[in-house]
Amino acid sequence: MSKIAEGARGLGEFLRDCRSEFDKIAWPKGKELVDSTWVVGAVILLLSLFVFVCDQVLTLFLKLLVGLGA
Repeated sequence: MSKIAEGARGLGEFLRDCRSEFDKIAWPKGKELVDSTWVVGAVILLLSLFVFVCDQVLTLFLKLLVGLGA
């Protein structure tokens, strides 16, 4: 059997396996998806705020440490 035929057969088997696994996925309902999106957005916002505050505090500390502060 040629390498091309073997590759095509392997690709076909791979695609069938992908389809089989794809059918097993439990997709979320619309409301669950929207609720999860809001939770992810809120967590990102809170983490961004936390990182911003930490950055400002460390910047102030380093300026005071090197004598560049007020």
